[in-house]
Amino acid sequence: MVEIELLLLNRKEYLINLKREKEKALGTAPKGTVRLITSGVHTQFYHRMEPSMRVGVYIPKKDLALAQSLAQKDYDQKVLKSIEQEIKAIDMYLAKLPHVVAEDVYESLHVERQKLIRPIRKTDKQFVQEWMEFVFQGKGVDDAGPLLVTEKGEKVRSKSEMIIADTLHRAGIPYRYECPLHLSGYGEVYPDFTALNIGKRKEVYWEHLGMMDDPMYMEKALRKIDTYERNGIVQGKNLIVTWETKKLPFNLSTVKRKIEEYLK
Repeated sequence: MVEIELLLLNRKEYLINLKREKEKALGTAPKGTVRLITSGVHTQFYHRMEPSMRVGVYIPKKDLALAQSLAQKDYDQKVLKSIEQEIKAIDMYLAKLPHVVAEDVYESLHVERQKLIRPIRKTDKQFVQEWMEFVFQGKGVDDAGPLLVTEKGEKVRSKSEMIIADTLHRAGIPYRYECPLHLSGYGEVYPDFTALNIGKRKEVYWEHLGMMDDPMYMEKALRKIDTYERNGIVQGKNLIVTWETKKLPFNLSTVKRKIEEYLK
């Protein structure tokens, strides 16, 4: 039920903001309406100041902006009416929404009864547990390097990766470190992190580019990101890319912002 409520409340918030925008625009719109009369391939515009005016006053081409403003006004009025109807419908639906929807029935049952049942949809807890049980072979971190261990006890390659891993862990975001992924046209890659957006049940890949002031490293990294996108793994959708240089160090606020934007 929470998912449905959140979706509808987000939609309502969007509509309320849009309603304010349209009301503001209508407050400065010119009086009257525009009438269009088309003959063949030609269209003429007429300004009707009163509904009783059959045709109105002709609007010459040099005053086309007036016709546009009047047409926009008519459009905004129709949008506003539609917004008000939809907000009313959302409020009515939320008022009648049951406390337990079909997907939530399973979690409302006694734990022993749950064991006897195959639910219509796995709970978030079940889904995450199965996702985390996935077995894979990562690249492995060279023991000769600096010892950097996350709060989950994983060895990582850099302090920045440790920051990402620990922040994901504290935020309750399930993740896999360097889980292999095959990219067509590139081969097997090991994304720094494969994280799970629990609400959307969607995997999001996270690459941290730690030496972007090294020309060779940068060229290889950009080629890799380009291959991600050609495989449908796109920034802003299911790919997070962070980076740093000696003059532009990585920071915790960037990690938190990315988590809120893509994984919450």
